[in-house]
Amino acid sequence: MIPPVVISTDRFLLKSLIPDDVGERYLSWLTDQTVSQYISAATLKPSLDSLKQYVQERCEREDVLFLGIFEKNSGIHIGNIKYEPVDSKNRFAVMGILIGEASWHGKKVAAEVIVASSKWLNSTRDIDEIILGVARSHKAAIRAYLAAGFKVEVTNRIEIYTNKSIAMVLRYA
Repeated sequence: MIPPVVISTDRFLLKSLIPDDVGERYLSWLTDQTVSQYISAATLKPSLDSLKQYVQERCEREDVLFLGIFEKNSGIHIGNIKYEPVDSKNRFAVMGILIGEASWHGKKVAAEVIVASSKWLNSTRDIDEIILGVARSHKAAIRAYLAAGFKVEVTNRIEIYTNKSIAMVLRYA
């Protein structure tokens, strides 16, 4: 079993996501059109049970860091950030983030969470390159990633459909 991770930022606690964190709120993010339009897994129409199973499977893998984003004051689960795979040998990780709670959109959550979790990966797992793919049309996400230090860059570590998406890379080396 992977030891649980807790990372604190100014406004959030990032905690290893577990199946008990999966509820109707989380499931609703994947069915909300404004949130789900940029999430490829959302097209699968998950159930509560399949979502819990998905989280459990990631809990058991050493090459995954899957964190829930919890607001410090209320403890409310507002989203997730996931690094999969985390490749310590080649020193890179592929990142995805979901800010599910619409009330937190546009409040610089992504930059705060990405900076804290990627620094944690750099210092504890020796990861010096974070990679992601993002839809070209998702301008708000691209701005957030740029604010967190990412640069648009071609990489062979992930598959990108260049007419629809771009790759971005954050480097610590």
